[in-house]
Amino acid sequence: MSRRARRPGSGRARLLVRLQGLRLLVRLLRRRDGTAAVELALMAPLLMILFAGVIDFARVYDQEIELSSAVSAAAQYALLNVASINPANVTNLAATLSGIVANSNGAAWAGATVTVNDGATNVVSNGTPSSSGTPANANLYWCPTGSSAAWSWGTAAAQGSACTGGTLAGKFVTVAGTRSFTAIFGAYGLIGNTTLHQSMIVQAQ
Repeated sequence: MSRRARRPGSGRARLLVRLQGLRLLVRLLRRRDGTAAVELALMAPLLMILFAGVIDFARVYDQEIELSSAVSAAAQYALLNVASINPANVTNLAATLSGIVANSNGAAWAGATVTVNDGATNVVSNGTPSSSGTPANANLYWCPTGSSAAWSWGTAAAQGSACTGGTLAGKFVTVAGTRSFTAIFGAYGLIGNTTLHQSMIVQAQ
């Protein structure tokens, strides 16, 4: 059985073909690196906007929780100090409650507006408190209506009398807090500068 004779240089030719193929592959990979760089350059702005949005969303969510906790702490203090809802002490109580909201996370951290039984109101704006109201109203009983945006005290009612909506006339405290939020990437992120709001009303008696 005869063997087919090899042509001189055929092995070397195949080797050269393979080397040329490897060189071509390297060139293609290098070109691919350039394409990847272009793609990254095009995608980078979108990725940065998304990244900035995630950071600012986490910050605003954290501050919203802190503001809510401050308002809740003031409301809890009011419930524990219902004996101070009287003409002699209501002004100081309102100032204490607004101070809890405004300074719970640092001096002048938030703005606050507290009204104790339509008898005394204390507002803290940029760290400066101001008081107003009629302390004598602290001895009266009310049926507040409205919402967190604007409560209406209406007219005084007899203690324990039925109010519209099924509640009973009593002594109430409204607590509201505000916090200015400044976004790190406000011009580029998904969340801009805004003002956070939290409020509640509690029946102390």
